[in-house]
Formats: sequence, structure tokens, C-alpha cells
Amino acid sequence: MRVLRPAAVLLCLLLASCAPRQVRPPGALRKVVVVVGSRVDALPTFTYRQDMMGEGNPRSVLVSQAQATLGERGFEVVGTRISQSPSPTIHEVVAMIDDNAAEAGVVVVLNWVDVTSAQLMGRAEVLLETGVVGPNGKLRWNNSTRTVSTIGMYQAQTDLRSYLRKAVVEAIQAIP
Repeated sequence: MRVLRPAAVLLCLLLASCAPRQVRPPGALRKVVVVVGSRVDALPTFTYRQDMMGEGNPRSVLVSQAQATLGERGFEVVGTRISQSPSPTIHEVVAMIDDNAAEAGVVVVLNWVDVTSAQLMGRAEVLLETGVVGPNGKLRWNNSTRTVSTIGMYQAQTDLRSYLRKAVVEAIQAIP
């Protein structure tokens, strides 16, 4: 029976990975670009590996997770950009939309992170601002989300960025 357990786990993972992506309804946005910014320069790191590997950069986590989550929701992400400024400018977003022939730009800005209780209680708070900008530069939609994540103690010590990924997924799920 123990031999069948790994096979059953692999079968479940295979079936889950083959699940169909969501399909966008007719008339909804499909082709988007992702532009991220962060008012937080570096995520707190607690291990030598995180310090040496540069895993404290929140912008790289934001752009990769936003792109993956939008893809799962049926959006076609045709370009990404990491803004060097804390908040991307409208001109920067419109230029990305024009350069990539996209229908809109999804902007994700990390405003605040509190992980003071992550090591002791496994709790992290993230404040994200998400918006959708049209090709004419007008804001179509925006939302501010405050996510409180509970992460396991092992995860808090080895992969502290998981709370940020959870917050991005929650923020992107709110986009109409």
C-alpha cells in the first residue's frame, strides 16, 4: 500500500496541473501588461541565504506572482516592467501598453509590509494597491487590499516571501 501513495500523490498533482485555465468573458480585458512598484525597498530577511541571494527584493516577487496569477485568470500578459520609482507613473504605464499593443496595464504597488510577528506567531501583514489603467491613461479600476497571512513556522524561517505571494494573489483575484 505504501508503494501506491507516491503514485496517488503524483496522479493528483498531474490532474491539478492539467486543470483548465479560466476563460475571460467576451468583451472583457484580455491582453495586459504588468507594471509594479514598491514603497518598500527591501523585504526583511532572516537567513544568510536570503541576504546573499538577494531574495529581499519585493519587486521581483510582485512581478512574477502577478504575471502568474493573471495568466491563471485567463489574461494574456504581453509584457512586464519593474518600475524603479515607488509608484509607476501614468506615462510609464501608457508607454508599456503602447509598446506591447495591450488593452490595459495592471499596476501593482507594495505600500507597506509588517513581518515583526512572522518569526514568533507566523503572521505577516501586507498593504497592496492594485489598479487597471487604460491605453488613454485613465484609471479604469483600483483597489487597496490589506492582507493578513498566517504562515507556518518552517515557512517563516525558510521562505518568508510566501506571505507576499499570497497577498498578490488576493489582490489580483479582485480585478474584474
